[in-house]
Amino acid sequence: MSQVQPPAPASPVPSGPPAARPSNPEKTRFIIIWVIVAVMFLGAAASAVGSLQRTVYGARGTVSEYFDALQRKDAAAALQIPGVTLSSGDLKGAGLPDNSSSALLRGSVMPDVSDVSFVSDEAGGDGIRRVTFEYTLGENEGSTTFELKKQGGFFSGWAFATSPLAAVNLSVNHTTLFSMNGADFDVRQVAPKKTKPAFENIVNVLVFTPGEYTYTVDTDLLTAEETTVFADTPGNVEEAAVDAEPTDEFIEEAQKQFNAQLDECATQKVLQPTGCPFGFTIQDRVSGDPAWEITEYPEITLEPGTNSWEIPNSAATATLKVDVQDLADGSISSVTERVPFKAFGNVYLFADGTVTAQVLTKDSGSDE
Repeated sequence: MSQVQPPAPASPVPSGPPAARPSNPEKTRFIIIWVIVAVMFLGAAASAVGSLQRTVYGARGTVSEYFDALQRKDAAAALQIPGVTLSSGDLKGAGLPDNSSSALLRGSVMPDVSDVSFVSDEAGGDGIRRVTFEYTLGENEGSTTFELKKQGGFFSGWAFATSPLAAVNLSVNHTTLFSMNGADFDVRQVAPKKTKPAFENIVNVLVFTPGEYTYTVDTDLLTAEETTVFADTPGNVEEAAVDAEPTDEFIEEAQKQFNAQLDECATQKVLQPTGCPFGFTIQDRVSGDPAWEITEYPEITLEPGTNSWEIPNSAATATLKVDVQDLADGSISSVTERVPFKAFGNVYLFADGTVTAQVLTKDSGSDE
């Protein structure tokens, strides 16, 4: 019977800490470098996002986009920027006349804006940003502060909290025609449909700010001194007026029309022509038909009235030739009589350039 061998004794367990693995300096350096690069990248990304938020996606970027549209004279692009366009219901709340027309928010009259530069972007109350830009309009320098508010999420844009539009309360006197920054218009293009244009018109038109807008009248028959509005404050109502005056061509045409009416009066073979400013009274009996002739026409002037141009009292002379029978002895003699008179009337100028003169008399209801 075999004997069982006892198990071999276990190897002694070493006491103390385990032996350290050999170090790898290159690997450690590599990890440190990449950690530094990652930190720098994240910092740059955060800085880029912050920059985008301040410029491209920020309030400043929205105003820059608006100025870019102004400089391109792209009215449609400017009006598409959030917060620019105002509905008819928004006008009163924006401090603008509720009958203001948007018909002149068009490229043909947009201002010449140059030298645009950013000034500041400051926080206001209730999340409002106040963004200020400087610029040049024609020969004038200016600055405007716009108010904007955040729209939507982190990368969504900003909208104008106060629309950059203003209004011009424009008086167009003695005509319906006017020009704005060199483009010609009729108040019927601007006035509300239920407002009937008259000899004197008042319309409210919306304009982009900042802007320099010049109004005048310059046609063959009418002219007016220029009036310029410097609109640099959103929500303001500016005042402008153009007072049309007749040109020499208009006065000549009115004179021609007025003379023709007096000539028409002279064709009446009566002592007192109907509806005419001259006549003559004879005590004896008239033999035959009286004959009139205008021998001195009035030199007319035109003055603005309530509903039309007015010709004030103007001296003229008619000559009457008539045969008269003496009531005492029945004899007939030819009489030639110079008859001084004063003529006045109205002149109407229609939108198509037609001129119509009307000779008036004291009996026609005039205050003359």
